[in-house]
Amino acid sequence: MSPDLFSDLKFLILFQEKHRAMDTHRGGRPWGKLVKVDSNETVLLFNKECTVGRKKGCHLSFPANKLVSGEHCKIVKNESSGLVWLEDMSTNGTVINMSKLVKKQSHMLQNGDVIYFVYRKSEPEQSESPKCDQGFPNTSRAGVSGSAQTVPGTLLTKPVVEGTKTDKMEESLTCVICQDLLHDCISLQPCMHVFCAACYSGWMERSSLCPTCRCPVERICKNHILNNLVEAYLIQHPDKCRSKEDLSSMDSRNKITQDMLQPKVERCYSDEEGSSDYLLELSDNDSDSSDISQPLVMCRQCPGYIRDMSQVLFATSSDYWFPGLPNLQVLSPSKPASPHEYRCPPQGYHLICSCCLQPMPDRRAEPNNQRVLAQQCTLCQRPFCHMYWGCQRIGCQGCLAPFQELNLTDKCLDGVLNNNNYESEILKNYLSSRGKSWKDLLQGSLHGLQQGSYFLTDCRISADTILCVCCGLRAFKELAYKYRQNIPPSELPADVASRPDCYWGRNCRTQVKTHHAVKFNHICEQTRFKS
Repeated sequence: MSPDLFSDLKFLILFQEKHRAMDTHRGGRPWGKLVKVDSNETVLLFNKECTVGRKKGCHLSFPANKLVSGEHCKIVKNESSGLVWLEDMSTNGTVINMSKLVKKQSHMLQNGDVIYFVYRKSEPEQSESPKCDQGFPNTSRAGVSGSAQTVPGTLLTKPVVEGTKTDKMEESLTCVICQDLLHDCISLQPCMHVFCAACYSGWMERSSLCPTCRCPVERICKNHILNNLVEAYLIQHPDKCRSKEDLSSMDSRNKITQDMLQPKVERCYSDEEGSSDYLLELSDNDSDSSDISQPLVMCRQCPGYIRDMSQVLFATSSDYWFPGLPNLQVLSPSKPASPHEYRCPPQGYHLICSCCLQPMPDRRAEPNNQRVLAQQCTLCQRPFCHMYWGCQRIGCQGCLAPFQELNLTDKCLDGVLNNNNYESEILKNYLSSRGKSWKDLLQGSLHGLQQGSYFLTDCRISADTILCVCCGLRAFKELAYKYRQNIPPSELPADVASRPDCYWGRNCRTQVKTHHAVKFNHICEQTRFKS
């Protein structure tokens, strides 16, 4: 099933008759079924535990719908009592008969219950609630144990309601997390997906990835254009406005601070511009003032640094407030700050960590041990503070480290071979069958790189090269391809080794589709139209 992203996934659950319930399992007959409303699709329930989600292994899978979690919920039947329960395991929740379940909540199902795996608040009430006089039995407690009768071949039809056409503008202005109109809209970079600030605040405490595409978030920006569009849309449709209580609740849950929205960037002026000094300025500050005085940036090692203060007024002509600096206690000169007992000189230069967006002293020019004072990625040159004093962003696994020590986590093997999930699964199965993990793959590949049997396109990379997670993951994918290429065909399953090579090889754009990846081998070079 590949439903529209913005359509409801609305199912009706039905159970077998009581006198057949006892022998359904023995006779191989289903104990119940899920019927998709307004469709002929039916899912028979045989197992006592059936899972629903976006993953391949689920009994009911929606791989193309980003609003469905990997493991969204599970439907469990108790064989002794005959009762059926639904347990939610999702991010966005599951709606049963217009009542929402959140993660880890359970609900006892009854015959004829309507389950929404994706539910939009903006849909009219009439179109969401099915009628019980359309051939389905009334909901009752006895229906759970299997006593309710079903009418074979009968499907519920949605009542025709005038004026309920899908509003394309409303779909474009809908937050995929709360499924309501955007409020105080922010956009993520580089993927540019948009969410309510309050909704994304709750998400970013659990993950540093985009909720829609799972791309690493590098920056958060206010989306003024969409905010203006929502405001104009609400003028034309005042019935779509949120309640004052809802707006107040969202404003209180908004944890997007000004420093996240306007991270500082380092800018170098050339000699033609009149100066070669490094100046720190706000990347989104479009002030026309001729005064080039910069904000006084203070880090944990600056003299007189104030801790645990909600807002600090910087010494600028515009009285710019910068919130979020972390403790109300001035560091005394007798207790120098770590690391290296270093104290920033007056008006010293600072770098802004690309991960936590907090300042640190710029010590790249000091002739010291590179490993101790590593403050930027060797490849992309972006600054990170993890190796200097430990990054404080929630969920940071180590944003900067030597290549061989990077913590890429177990998810690094997902789509590691050119986003080809099938080839990546082959590699994961090969490693697991030999009791190996991604760390063993990395160490073995780095050993081959040192011995000269492996080669990378960027010759600067070695085991000790200081890399950020993004650059490290890119190099890891290249090494993983070399590792997979060197696996003897005799050590692979027969159906994998017997596949013919694709003409386009590793450059094939269709290899992301499972049916093509299963049919052809893509761990090879391009042989067709190769210039």
